[in-house]
Amino acid sequence: MKVEGELFVVTGGAGGIGKAVVRTIVAQKGHAVIFDLNAPFGQALAEELGEKNAFFPGSVDCTDEAQVENALDLALKHFEGVTLAGAIVCHGVLFPPPSLTGYGPNGMLTNYKQFEFYIKVNLLGCYLVAQKVAEKLIKNDPFNEDKERGVIITTTSISALDGMMVGYGTAKAGVAGLSRPLALELAPHGIRVMSIAPGPFDTPILDPFPEGSPPCPFPKRIGKPQEFADLCLSIINNAMLNGSVIRLDGAFRFTDYATKD
Repeated sequence: MKVEGELFVVTGGAGGIGKAVVRTIVAQKGHAVIFDLNAPFGQALAEELGEKNAFFPGSVDCTDEAQVENALDLALKHFEGVTLAGAIVCHGVLFPPPSLTGYGPNGMLTNYKQFEFYIKVNLLGCYLVAQKVAEKLIKNDPFNEDKERGVIITTTSISALDGMMVGYGTAKAGVAGLSRPLALELAPHGIRVMSIAPGPFDTPILDPFPEGSPPCPFPKRIGKPQEFADLCLSIINNAMLNGSVIRLDGAFRFTDYATKD
């Protein structure tokens, strides 16, 4: 597959790694649909990139089925004649809202409402977008001799793979675990599914990055959003990448950090 001339949905596309993905798709002469709750940021990015390149359908809650369906319909109408080729699901929450306090000493332990919040946004919201986009992709004419009809890229986390953070890590573990089963389910329709597990990245969700936290072993820094976007391009372009999770972490392991005195 290729990016040029095709349309991709990017969730969390108004900021952080999602914003880098949107910019990269447009730079590669593709078209991007920005799904994000942040209306001012989403609209500003769409205006900056131009209506022929990027579209913001208004604030989208990726846990709301009706909103996702409506946003997809608006996007396909806006880009009439352009083929929807996939989705890059970048949205997610690292911390629950202040109203959802935990239990135990200082409220630091994860209670059910917090756990439910993480699952709803990070796992169910991911699957909702993936499923609604897949529903459109299966109707595509094949792009190439492999009869490929699209690609879905999700975002898990090394916290899921390293077994860290009860709510966030478990929800993201669900995203990682979704990759191969969904790839197998969609394989007869020529749709690939891949997941990226970033380590610490320079995004608003980690702004500022905790002082004194170690950088990656190499390169000795945290990741740049463009590096995530570059990996998305590689996945889109390489048909053999399917049903797997790729760590993007410079050899960083949360478990190494957690066991230090």
